[in-house]
Amino acid sequence: MELKPDYIVGFTEGEGTFNVVKYPKGRVRPQFLLFNTNKQILEHIKETLKLNCPIFEVSRVRDIIQRRKKCYRLQARSREDIKKVYSFFERYPPIIKTEQYNKFKIYYQKWILGN
Repeated sequence: MELKPDYIVGFTEGEGTFNVVKYPKGRVRPQFLLFNTNKQILEHIKETLKLNCPIFEVSRVRDIIQRRKKCYRLQARSREDIKKVYSFFERYPPIIKTEQYNKFKIYYQKWILGN
């Protein structure tokens, strides 16, 4: 199922994050994360963006009725996947997470250029 770009941007605004993992000696790696209790939605986003990243089941805090719900995380970290994420969001930029994306973009450019 191919999802519309506006859907993916909106979903990311509410359920995603652009961040940077920092390692010793100044190394950095940008990553893109999406979270949801519906794994199928994450699978559709992964297919639409043509990502090759894993979707993990992760722990989630207890909900209001005190039952654990399964939660899933799409985690794009490879160079190939991050290039695809970057390309997509350059064409369809986030609105709410503009600042977060701009930071991600700076580190992406440093990472990809090896600076």
